[in-house]
Amino acid sequence: PCERARAPAGDRMTKSKRPKQEIQYKPPTPQVFGNATPTDLPTWSGAPSSFDVDRPRHRPKLADRLAVYEDDSPRCQQILCFAGILFPPLWAVGAVLYTQTPATKVLTREAGFKNVLLTGGTLVILFLYFVYYLFFAPPAGAVTAAPGVPTPPISPDAAGPVGGPR
Repeated sequence: PCERARAPAGDRMTKSKRPKQEIQYKPPTPQVFGNATPTDLPTWSGAPSSFDVDRPRHRPKLADRLAVYEDDSPRCQQILCFAGILFPPLWAVGAVLYTQTPATKVLTREAGFKNVLLTGGTLVILFLYFVYYLFFAPPAGAVTAAPGVPTPPISPDAAGPVGGPR
C-alpha cells in the first residue's frame, strides 16, 4: 500500500559544519571558597605557651593506664563478707587480703574495706564484752535475787561445819 519513498542520500540531514569550540574546565580557585590565607592574621612566634591543648599536664604513668584494662573482680571479698555473717573470722581473712590488694584494683579494695570495718567492729564488741565480764559481771558462784526481792540472811549454821565433824 503506502510505501515511503526514500530520499536520496544527499538530501539527508547532516551535522552542522560549525567549528568546534573547545572549552577547558577550570576548577574553582581557593579565593572562591574563602580558603585563601588572610594576610592580617598574627604569626606563630615559636615560643612555648603555658596553655597547651594537645597534651594534658598530668598524664598518668603507663602502669596506671594499663591498670584500667586489668580484671578487677571483687567477688572473693564479697563472698568473704557475706560468709562472715555465719563465721566472723572470715572477715579477718578478708581484711588480710585487703592489705595485699594493689591500689589500682578499686572495686576489690572497696569490698575489702567492708571486711576491715566488720573485723574492727567485731573486735571492739569482743573487747567491750571482756571488759564487762572482768569488771562488772558478778562472780560465777554468786546467787543473785531478782530486783526488789530481799535476800535471806545467811546463818552460820547453814554454812555447815567449819572445822569438820564434831
